[in-house]
Amino acid sequence: MTNFPRVISFDSGITMVVTDLHGDWRLYGRYRELFLALHEQGLAQRLIFTGDLLHHIGPEEEDRSLAITLDLMALQKQLPNTIFVLLGNHELPHLYHIPLSKGDYALTPRFEAALGSQRQLVMAWLEMLPFYARTRAGVALCHAGAFPKAMESDALMQLLFWSHRALLAESAVRVPEEARPALREELGRMLGVPYPTLARTYLAVTDVEDPRYDDFLLGQIVASDSRFDDLWSAFFTRNEREYGEEHYGAMLTALLAQLSQGYAPQRILVTGHLTCRNGYRILANDRQLRLASGIHAEPLSSCRYLLFDAGRPITQASELLPGLGNVFEQ
Repeated sequence: MTNFPRVISFDSGITMVVTDLHGDWRLYGRYRELFLALHEQGLAQRLIFTGDLLHHIGPEEEDRSLAITLDLMALQKQLPNTIFVLLGNHELPHLYHIPLSKGDYALTPRFEAALGSQRQLVMAWLEMLPFYARTRAGVALCHAGAFPKAMESDALMQLLFWSHRALLAESAVRVPEEARPALREELGRMLGVPYPTLARTYLAVTDVEDPRYDDFLLGQIVASDSRFDDLWSAFFTRNEREYGEEHYGAMLTALLAQLSQGYAPQRILVTGHLTCRNGYRILANDRQLRLASGIHAEPLSSCRYLLFDAGRPITQASELLPGLGNVFEQ
């Protein structure tokens, strides 16, 4: 079997899938309790979160992004090979010290400030998260969906073997220490905000002697790399809404073909990432299930989780519909 560092594979077992919780502890607690009950009864063998655990839009006291992250990390230790998390587009910017905003609202600073003494541990965990999961059933999972570079095998292979650390290290080499003070000033002028304010606001760094002081600068260097553009495209794709039904279908075909290499054919993709009326949508000629387990469900009371057998072949996304559930109805 071909092994890709950013892909995990499952040959069997009832799998529960949850998407996009965005710091909502109440919902997280419901899914957590449901899975643990099912697991104890032997009715579910694993739980996969498809990313976007972070960034609650609302009062700070309601944002439990860090608490969810730390609890999942503890659960993974408590239940080895049972709890899995894929990287989402809201986790990605923290790995590269890049701000993420929604309109005028900056999403990333709150989590950066909250990390505190847990920073090193959490960042190491985020760095190791896989991008994709695939199953013997032919159901693959990722956060966002297919994207243009999926049609270029070499580009997609680079993604499946991706190293955040290597790209960050290469970018750091491009900016020698002696050049950084001048570059900080230049960046501050370009953005209209002094660099110390940028570091404090976006990374919770106040001391010029802090080893992370230049991280905001380095993040801007990384963002100018074409390879990072490919990564960003994979995590921020808006599927058929961005590329149209026909072109998106071709991207999806290519992505599933690459994920099939050395393994069972992958025929269906399960994602989160975008809003869904009534908590789910079938698209791409019945080859993709878009699932909304949290705020992306319209209305929120329609949010869904998925249960499916990772070892039983699935040929169409609609075959997964009997496995949809709603935690508000438990």
